[in-house]
Amino acid sequence: MLFIDVLVLFIFLERTISRSIEQKRSSLIIACENKRMVPYTHNNSSPGIENILFDKGDRFLFVKASGADLNDYPYDPANTLDAAVYQTLKTGLATTQKTGVTIGLLFLQHESVIITYPVQAEGKTVAAGGLKSSLASIYQDFRRIQKIAFIFVFINSFFFALFGNRQLTRIYFRPLKRLAKRAETYQDEDTLFFSVRKEDNEFSVLSSSLNKMLHRISDDKLVLKETIGSLKAANLELKKAQNDVIRAEKLATVGRLTSGIAHEIGNPIGIVLGYLDLLKQADLTSAERNDFIVRSEKEITRINNIIRQLLDMSRSSAGESKPVSIHQLLQDLILVFNYQPAANAIVFESNLDATDDLVFADPDRLRQVFLNILLNAVDAVNSGLSSNSRVKIITEPTIGDSDLPGVPEGNFITVTIQDNGPGIPPENLPHVFDPFFTTKPPGKGTGLGLSVSFMIVEKLGGHITVSNREEMGASFEVILPLAKPCE
Repeated sequence: MLFIDVLVLFIFLERTISRSIEQKRSSLIIACENKRMVPYTHNNSSPGIENILFDKGDRFLFVKASGADLNDYPYDPANTLDAAVYQTLKTGLATTQKTGVTIGLLFLQHESVIITYPVQAEGKTVAAGGLKSSLASIYQDFRRIQKIAFIFVFINSFFFALFGNRQLTRIYFRPLKRLAKRAETYQDEDTLFFSVRKEDNEFSVLSSSLNKMLHRISDDKLVLKETIGSLKAANLELKKAQNDVIRAEKLATVGRLTSGIAHEIGNPIGIVLGYLDLLKQADLTSAERNDFIVRSEKEITRINNIIRQLLDMSRSSAGESKPVSIHQLLQDLILVFNYQPAANAIVFESNLDATDDLVFADPDRLRQVFLNILLNAVDAVNSGLSSNSRVKIITEPTIGDSDLPGVPEGNFITVTIQDNGPGIPPENLPHVFDPFFTTKPPGKGTGLGLSVSFMIVEKLGGHITVSNREEMGASFEVILPLAKPCE
């Protein structure tokens, strides 16, 4: 409304100024024609009819032509009225020009208007008149009108705002509040979700759309529940299958160990049988008999330890996690390999430098991880040409850092198992932990050992990597999170 008011005022202002100019022009023509008969004089305020035709403050100038050159007429070029009149006298053209600057309506406007008129006789310009009139009175009148208009606009705007607020409240805000309140109290079992009165126009359509949307959400919720149920069942099946794979690979690993340990068991059994034959002799002294019995007991104890270790590795654990000493576990595995004929020529070095070695895990699965890696290391060393076969086991503390791939922040233990075998071909390195990937001949491996190890380590929140050593051989690095004090 304010913009319309200003626009209307400007239109009326321009029209008023145009009308005023036309009235001044008519008065100027009358004054010039009356002055035509008066003898020539060059002054700015000749008494006569102009005092009646023009307003107070208007400046009138009338100049008659003489025989002299018009360029020789005396006038002040800085005087805009004089310059305009003499220009009209020379050209014979009537002019209208606005001059000066003053504060008009909101913006700067022209201060005054200069109108000139040529007096013609027999086709010649015999005289010229000019009028300079101020526009200030018109601006002043319009400023008063503008104040009244602004007051009117303000009052109208106030009442329109009240009326508009009432209409907005009735048409939009109240229905929105009802919709919001209904949404807050909505329950899944509700049949009618959102209701709006008929007079609420578009909100009735919105309410209908919301009801349809909630019906669709309710239907999707049922489908989602069924999907979640099937996913839970599939997850249980997957976990069972995963456990079965781990169990099968574990038994396969124990089977590989058993074939080697069978020979170790046969030797002490033969020794025991020999001592039993000696005990059957009647000429034995009491000291000899006791010595044979003690020796037999030692061999039987050795057999018992070997069998117990095999049973410990093959027995299915309860799957319960507890603090496990990595150093003790590694030492037990090294002891198992002492009974392996394939590892008799291999020197096992251990640099267990980690001060804290407790890891919260299932001991049975953690043993399987390192057993699989050590078996691969033994096979690699035996397939090489080196006469100085070695497997080195190193433990050291590690602080989790973003620079270590797959290792978050925290305290970790790093177990590195190195061998001096021929190493892993570079094209096989990316596939070492892939399921069923193996370079061994059929019957010598399932290709699941390292894949299962990778899965177990990742589940514990750790990380396992493999690389070739610069000098010779392969290096497996297992990073595991240390058990927290509360665990």
